[in-house]
Amino acid sequence: MSLNKFLAGLAVTGLLCTGCVTVTADGRQINENDSPTTGKTSQELSQMLNTAKGEYLELDTKKTNKLVQEVTEGNLDTIKKVMDNPNDYEPPVLFAYAEQVYKSGHFDTAMFWFYTAQLRARSDANKSLDNTVHDGVTRLSSVYGQTIGRYALEHPNELESTMNKVLEWDRISQRNYNPKWVAILGNEAKISDTIRFQDPEKYKAIDAEVRRGWKIGFDAALKKIRESKLEVPEE
Repeated sequence: MSLNKFLAGLAVTGLLCTGCVTVTADGRQINENDSPTTGKTSQELSQMLNTAKGEYLELDTKKTNKLVQEVTEGNLDTIKKVMDNPNDYEPPVLFAYAEQVYKSGHFDTAMFWFYTAQLRARSDANKSLDNTVHDGVTRLSSVYGQTIGRYALEHPNELESTMNKVLEWDRISQRNYNPKWVAILGNEAKISDTIRFQDPEKYKAIDAEVRRGWKIGFDAALKKIRESKLEVPEE
């Protein structure tokens, strides 16, 4: 493979792994950053819990942290619970589940749950009034997205089909978890007692807007993937 193709692949992989494709009405990308990949998400969540106070302590983050750890360790009972009722679980649990599905060899299914988790995490971040929450979501995506993102890069047709399924499934599904979980990823969780969040009546509109932006962003990413495969010859 040529160096140019390798570098082009890295650029597109970064877009797919971080999920920073939220856009404005005119198609301009927002919330872009280059946050580095961090350690295990379960460890990060545990560290954040040590500094949480006030309203942040009311979030069921310890339960989520425990579920992430159990799924990561391959606990079959927990994995079955997630499989049976995926709408009941916060995105970190679905990220961990996607990783386990990928390890079992079900690559397209892993993509579905990874990008579902990524879409919902970004949507939840858009409900937060703490802008630093977006950086936390990007770090969260990076923890699980490297392997699945590389697979997506090499299988654009499967990725396109998966993304259409993700968007439709999320549109017709009822999220049964508290979107405020995402507040723990922001800097305000370290210094504040109060969670600043949008009013619940705005949630559905925010979800719909993120799905719209997500579609635009991934269409652009897919175009780049296909162009890189066509324009840069193998050596």
